[in-house]
Amino acid sequence: MKFLLLIFCSLLQTTFSIASTIPKDPKLCINCKFSFKENFLTSDKFCKCSKFPYIEDDYFFVNGRGKPKVTKNHYCSTARNFDHMCGEEGKKYEEKSKSHFLDNLLQNKK
Repeated sequence: MKFLLLIFCSLLQTTFSIASTIPKDPKLCINCKFSFKENFLTSDKFCKCSKFPYIEDDYFFVNGRGKPKVTKNHYCSTARNFDHMCGEEGKKYEEKSKSHFLDNLLQNKK
């Protein structure tokens, strides 16, 4: 009986130590004001981050003419994988305001 009690206590201690290492409010990209979907059919895992835009320059070396420069955004998963961007801890994370959804709608109508 003492053996079962000892096993039960050790399991409880392990469970509490694991639970204490998990952050209570993780910084999820879907809750960040910089994340957006390209369209409404896009899954959450393919959200992009407007905090880290880059310019895609397609210079054609045969005749020297290039396509127009296009500004694109990294996927949120890419930004979270690199420390110079957001990193695993979400260094540049800012929570969406309640009116963020309405602001996006108004910007899209302009």
